[in-house]
Amino acid sequence: MKKVTTFLILQFIFVSFVFCGCSRNTILNDTENLTYYYSKENYSSLIDLIQKYNISCSDESYKIEIVEFKTESEMNIKMSTEIMSGEGPDIFSLSQKLPFEKLASNNIIADINEIINSYGYDIGLSSCNRTIMNVGVIDGKRYFVPLFYSPDVFITTEKTLKKYKLSSSDFSYKALSDNLINSGAKYSLLGSTDYNLNLFYSFLGQYIDYNDGNTEFNTDEFSENLDYIYNLINNDYTNENTYYFLYENINNGSSVLYKEFSSFDMMARTYAFLNYFGGTPTIINNYNKEKNTISASVDLGLAINNNCKSKDKLLAFIKYCLSDSIQISFGSELSMLPVNNNAFGHCAGATDKPIDFDENGSVDDNEKALSKNAHNDFLNDYNHIINNISECNLYSFYNLSETYFNSSVIGDVVNKYLKGDISKEKFIRQLTAATEIYLTE
Repeated sequence: MKKVTTFLILQFIFVSFVFCGCSRNTILNDTENLTYYYSKENYSSLIDLIQKYNISCSDESYKIEIVEFKTESEMNIKMSTEIMSGEGPDIFSLSQKLPFEKLASNNIIADINEIINSYGYDIGLSSCNRTIMNVGVIDGKRYFVPLFYSPDVFITTEKTLKKYKLSSSDFSYKALSDNLINSGAKYSLLGSTDYNLNLFYSFLGQYIDYNDGNTEFNTDEFSENLDYIYNLINNDYTNENTYYFLYENINNGSSVLYKEFSSFDMMARTYAFLNYFGGTPTIINNYNKEKNTISASVDLGLAINNNCKSKDKLLAFIKYCLSDSIQISFGSELSMLPVNNNAFGHCAGATDKPIDFDENGSVDDNEKALSKNAHNDFLNDYNHIINNISECNLYSFYNLSETYFNSSVIGDVVNKYLKGDISKEKFIRQLTAATEIYLTE
């Protein structure tokens, strides 16, 4: 029965295209090596980690072969065929467009805790942020390993909020929506229509419990909150020819909120420049149906194919990814936060550098003082955010519109609703039906 269920899932996952072939990474030629598949249409930073790891491996059998496909459809057909025959790539990346919830519930993805216990191998989980790592655990089984993450927050200034009769201390998305409508102002919500769509998917995700298969789409709370989130997005006047993410534009409120790369150095620098331009930067939480809840999302993570014949060798790769040195170097390079607590502490202390604001080639005393004050203000705000994260999402905010569930299961009905092609009532009915089918069948 399990085999039949797995087959139906894989047929549901992968559309029928003619397989056109793939190319193997030239680093390795041994077909018995561990493998990772990727398509040119969906490059993942996991590839960079694998390449660096391969260089460090003294034992050839531990190296991971990167298999490249021209298109994602080719890769998916190849994966579905191989998984059904007890094979397939050994590693999955969370950036791949796969229904990971379904793969986990049907044991296509391996329980990493079980592998650790079988081999008595310490991969360094005890040194990692427990709240972030727990997003990979479902019913006591660790199916996913987050490697880097970001807090789900936006940046703005008190001046911008004041323009809409708000402040950081009493901010709510309902109040923002109401005040924007009452003001009659033309606004850009997030400086990007893509981010608007991701905000909407993030909102919908608050009302889905993937673990127990329940939704809250038919509640009064969802219906009421849907109205003002819809209004925020529907009344947006983002001009795609305007680059909103300049420090000057953030400071003058060209957009209400900004979703910026959430690394320490990037946000500390933004704080400093906003201060330099006379603003008072502040951080606003992403929408959460539980008031004052601060969440995060996984920017890079992985899972192991249960068909893998050398799961113990993959533990060595995961340990490498979670090590202090790799977490520090890649966290900085990718502008993501490391899950490793030691590496995180190092990143926090690496931002206290004076900034040459006027770019004249030297840093004067005023610039040093401004940099230091901005750094301290930023650390106070950011530490509050980090220390109070209470939940984490499996998928990065930046990629929410590209996940399998959002793009392939509910994407069509979401697009119709946001374009005004269907009513709110029809949207809720179709959203509920599509989600429940995905979660239960």
